[in-house]
Amino acid sequence: MWDQLPELILTHIFRYLGRGDRVNAGQVCRSWNQAMSSPVLWRSVTILVDRDLRGDFPLAGEQVVKYGQHMRSLELAWSRPYMLPRSRLARNLQAEAGAEFLAVLRLKDVQLKELVLTDWVFGCKWGNRGKLLYVLAKFLGGQHNLEVLSLLNANLGVSDVLRLLGTVAKSCGEHLASLDLRGAFREWQAPHSNPRYLRLLGRLHALTTLKLDYPALSDNALNALASASPKVLRSLHISVRDSDSRQHTVADTAWRNLAIACPNLTVSYTIVNISHYEDMCYLLLPSVPLARFQMFSGHVWDQSRSRNFRSTVGLLITHYTNTLAEVMLQLRNNRELLDDLLVSMLVRCKHLTQLQYDGIIRSLDTLREICQLQADCKTCFKTIHVKPRNVNPQNRAVLDDITYQFDRKMIEQGVDFRIEDPASVLVFY
Repeated sequence: MWDQLPELILTHIFRYLGRGDRVNAGQVCRSWNQAMSSPVLWRSVTILVDRDLRGDFPLAGEQVVKYGQHMRSLELAWSRPYMLPRSRLARNLQAEAGAEFLAVLRLKDVQLKELVLTDWVFGCKWGNRGKLLYVLAKFLGGQHNLEVLSLLNANLGVSDVLRLLGTVAKSCGEHLASLDLRGAFREWQAPHSNPRYLRLLGRLHALTTLKLDYPALSDNALNALASASPKVLRSLHISVRDSDSRQHTVADTAWRNLAIACPNLTVSYTIVNISHYEDMCYLLLPSVPLARFQMFSGHVWDQSRSRNFRSTVGLLITHYTNTLAEVMLQLRNNRELLDDLLVSMLVRCKHLTQLQYDGIIRSLDTLREICQLQADCKTCFKTIHVKPRNVNPQNRAVLDDITYQFDRKMIEQGVDFRIEDPASVLVFY
């Protein structure tokens, strides 16, 4: 019965199989093997370097020879958690197997549109590192249609990252549209002033999306992007962590020049474990075309100074009333009154469509005011999640009354409004 199913149906079913099951299914019968040869099944492939390239997994050898020409998206990843080999010889074999795998792809002239290196930080204890990176650079040198390159959490040295970027800029710099450098450089290395890094940014003329960490950002980096991708760059994602080197600052003039050169540019900030206003104000400059702001305050060891969340939120309202679209505030151990600022943000930021707030709300009537503003069409948000930390049996009646009063209006306007109670499994809508 199964061998009589149409190939189209078999192909659709095989798409839900894992790598090992997919290979085994191709050995069942002739019809299944023919269905397994469908290019759709091999458009996107994920390879775990420390698991799939041990020599006993067919996908890394025989299957690549058979179906490698169909690949358009390849992810080379290290498993989480990383499986540490028992001997140095095993580590060398893994690196050699990775080099051989890339050599096969290069020999078959596989032309990718997307290459993702994921969590290479977990592979820091393996040998022949230079050999694998050398073969990877040679492979990238033969790519002419690459549009997406991600080095997420690669944790490589500056010279290694720049070698890969230099090869990409030379072979497909006119086609690369998306580049992710978050976690690509080691934490203690800040490439923002590296001349070669700045020259490479200036050669990526088709770049529309760039994701990087703050140590890779500078006045010169913004100027290089402005000259390389005028009117093309549309999205700039910046990640800032407490462990990042922040000895340098970016001038407002550089942001203004980039915004003029790229009028459709939107900037996203992701702030992790940075809470104090003094550590935030140099990021929130007036000329930044900020559209998305995510702040995870975490736990702060230095309790000698106030975090002053009010001033941070006040800057968001003051500088970005015409650009801000999404805001996520996860403020742990917050004791400041922010109710009035949340309402003010919804009223003044006309393009704000999503607000997610995880913190203390002094008065649940603030939620009633927010719902009333939306019901009166004075705000235009589509999603707002509130996770108050002071829900108790006494004020749950207030939440029930809010739900009864505004439930239908919210549904009619298509608003995803959610009030979560972290103390229980109940979720109020």
